[in-house]
Amino acid sequence: MKSDEDVGHPDQHAIDDWFLYGPKNVDIENLVRELTLERGLRLAQVEDEIVAALRKLIATT
Repeated sequence: MKSDEDVGHPDQHAIDDWFLYGPKNVDIENLVRELTLERGLRLAQVEDEIVAALRKLIATT
């Protein structure tokens, strides 16, 4: 964990916690559950889609 002096982004603490506790936005969990448990997609496939969407966002910002 970084000290307060190392924090360079206003969401740094939330980002650090995100990796430990998951996203705060419950919609993410609900969407993943729907895609996997109700629609039959594999979790790895959903994760690949998330990664692809994030990479697209990085490429356009």
